[in-house]
Amino acid sequence: MTGARPALTAVAAALLLLPAAFAHGSAWLPAATAALVLALTGLRLPPVLAPVAAALLSLAVDAGYFGDHGLELVWMPVEFATLLVLVVRTVRRLPARPAWAAGTLTTAAALALPLRFALRQPVPLDASVAGLLLAVVPVAAALGAALYLRGQDDRRVRAVRDARREQRLAVARDLHDYVAHELTGILLEVQAAQVSGYDEAENARLLARLEAAGQRALTSMDHTLDTLRAPDDAAPRRHTLTELPALLDHFPDRPALHGRAELPALPPAVEDAAYRVALEALTNIRRHAPAADLITVALVHHPGAGLTVTVTDAGPAHPHAHARPGGGTGLAALRSRIADLGGELTAGPHGTGWQVAATLPTGA
Repeated sequence: MTGARPALTAVAAALLLLPAAFAHGSAWLPAATAALVLALTGLRLPPVLAPVAAALLSLAVDAGYFGDHGLELVWMPVEFATLLVLVVRTVRRLPARPAWAAGTLTTAAALALPLRFALRQPVPLDASVAGLLLAVVPVAAALGAALYLRGQDDRRVRAVRDARREQRLAVARDLHDYVAHELTGILLEVQAAQVSGYDEAENARLLARLEAAGQRALTSMDHTLDTLRAPDDAAPRRHTLTELPALLDHFPDRPALHGRAELPALPPAVEDAAYRVALEALTNIRRHAPAADLITVALVHHPGAGLTVTVTDAGPAHPHAHARPGGGTGLAALRSRIADLGGELTAGPHGTGWQVAATLPTGA
């Protein structure tokens, strides 16, 4: 349809000229003006050129036409309707500055068009006022519709942009939560092997752990890619607290887990958030304090208050030689995620070590 629009517009413009063939010579100017204004809406011109050219042409004929004013009534409705279409298209689609400039000019041309007929009446003032009043209502309706549609378009663009940004953030969170977790473990295993003496049996176990961690990292990457390929209405990937023991098994010195057996049924979003708290806290221990010992993960449910998840390590108080600097974005993203659920996350020194604690409401 878009490709046929110029041809259809040209045919309509040509049909507008037919009545002028049965009138006297002065009819050709209003007929040609209406036809050209209509043709400009279908030509493939720069977006700002069509409304500006149509408005200037219409205003020029307003000022210079002195023919039979009665003939104006034949072509004026078509020219007026075309100018309204250009007003809507201009205000809706052009960038802000060109939209206001070209839109103002096209609106002025639409409002001035009735004066081409009214100023040549026996009582021009009364006719001009009546013509302006008749033009104001449809022009105001066109402007209102254009501004409404422009607002809808802007909201749609923002919604798409926000959805894409949220998708990128979700991918970044998954890469951080899962892939970075496994890669951190691989790095620390390699660093520990560099400072320890050679032991064939231990090296075999190390290689097995590295292979398993690499496989888990690839699986996590596959899950992330599957999320990107999934339909828009697909359910998000969520973990449950039954997966916590498997997560703790990834650590050479398995952290202690307390309280999971006593938990009631919890909302899936709460279980997923609790799992991510443990994952982020344990990853940070690996990253910043790999020599920390006595790591404890505790889950406590308080009826009416919610679920509390704490991950605590007992030190050591001094930084480890292989501690990694940097990071810090994971806890911030996790804090935002938990705040969205109505919970709270805190992290800070605890004795000679460090503690991450999250409270998650479970009533919803």
